[in-house]
Amino acid sequence: MKLNFLAKETHYVEIEIVGEDHSLPNALREIILQDDDVEFAAYKMPHPQIANPILIVRTKSKNALAVVKSAAKELAKRAKELKEEFETSGHKKKAKQ
Repeated sequence: MKLNFLAKETHYVEIEIVGEDHSLPNALREIILQDDDVEFAAYKMPHPQIANPILIVRTKSKNALAVVKSAAKELAKRAKELKEEFETSGHKKKAKQ
């Protein structure tokens, strides 16, 4: 995965997430919106087949990039917890086809 910073200011960022679909930016957006300092968080997908999603975040006083980084860490933590839950519940092996 590659990130292209289309706009990078203290309280505003636009980040193109190369090679991803709706899943990652949507999950990040949901976590970012839980921060009371966030004024706006969304993503756009200019074209569903040939474009990359662009995550857009505007904050009141926090550093917008720091908010995105924090959300990414939280998302990774949640994904790890989900994986561990699957492993401890006996679903570690591949499902039979």
